[in-house]
Amino acid sequence: MRILKTAYILAVFAVLSVNIMCRKAYEPPEIKASNHFLAIDGLINTGTGATSVFTLSRSLSLTDSLTNLPELNAEVIINSANGSVYRLTDTNSTGVYVSDPLNLDPSQQYHLTVTTQEGNKYQSDPVTPKYAPGIDSLNWEQVTDPVALEDVVNVYVNAHDSSNETRYYRWDYEETFQHQSYYQSYWFVDDQNRIRSIAGDSTLLSLHVCWTTQHSTSILLGTSITLAQDVISQVKIAQFKQDDPRLDIRYSMNLRQYPLDLEAYQYWLTVQKNSQSLGGLFDLQPSQIKGNIHGVTNPADPVLGYVSASSVTEKRIYIDNHSLTRWKSKIGNFCPTKNIGTDPLNTLVWNYPDTAYTAWFFTGGPPPDLVITFKSCIDCRYQGGTNQEPNYWIRYH
Repeated sequence: MRILKTAYILAVFAVLSVNIMCRKAYEPPEIKASNHFLAIDGLINTGTGATSVFTLSRSLSLTDSLTNLPELNAEVIINSANGSVYRLTDTNSTGVYVSDPLNLDPSQQYHLTVTTQEGNKYQSDPVTPKYAPGIDSLNWEQVTDPVALEDVVNVYVNAHDSSNETRYYRWDYEETFQHQSYYQSYWFVDDQNRIRSIAGDSTLLSLHVCWTTQHSTSILLGTSITLAQDVISQVKIAQFKQDDPRLDIRYSMNLRQYPLDLEAYQYWLTVQKNSQSLGGLFDLQPSQIKGNIHGVTNPADPVLGYVSASSVTEKRIYIDNHSLTRWKSKIGNFCPTKNIGTDPLNTLVWNYPDTAYTAWFFTGGPPPDLVITFKSCIDCRYQGGTNQEPNYWIRYH
């Protein structure tokens, strides 16, 4: 019986080995292709004294090791139907092109022209500006997720257009959250490896409290086309899972609202489906993304993006940790310390070989020992962000 069982196992192993050896990875030419198509992302902002911002980059293939490929040294121009021209400049050679503050006439049509450093020209279709209605409210609630069986914080937007002319909406946001180091220190190590007091450096008011600002990455859309009135009610903008560290102390969201026409809404809806709704058996199948930008030098040259023109409305909210129930992450709790001896003749010289550590405080002596810990435990900048408080930050009282 044991021999038969062994023979059976060997037979199954042999069959599996043959199948594995005969199986080949499916690698269509499109995956290996090194095409870097131009991508244009931005808005012609027709608000009063508003700047228009466009990001120019190149698409990446699955085999690329780069995470970003900015399009530099391009000529980017906003063109008005009345012949006016408004040039944008690249900010710090990042591929982000910004106009001066403008007062564009919302009764005019506009289009964008881009000429790359290689001389290839691209142009968007003329678009009629739309007026952005105000955001009525931005609110949040802490609820229990029935699937994950844990608390979440949901953020919702409410808006309306009394003229019933918007109907299609897009949102994005900039979020800022306050965070702090596990320990608070009054010493730091300068560029010359000397231990110095924070009180002696006006640029280092505190290494204990920082603020990190980042942009949303999801495509957020809404429509009231099926309603008699142009009303957006409790559309979920963001969700934070239980103990998300962004809500550990204080969080702020600045939501921006963009009105869309039908063509722009369909474009963003396709992008949303292709980027956020794929991977499951019953998800929508990928579809071709067609924008309103075309190659002029070479009409067959693909270009990605959709250029709209509109004003923009904004609204900011704050979420304080003390308003939440049982919400605190455990990030940063692993902060061991160790004592090292100091040279009585060079007490303020930092020469510890492990660069992951930094100075915390002196103790005992003479000569005193130096207590050290990980940099991220003593300097919140190593967690990301800056220790300079944003000018829009409102402190909780």
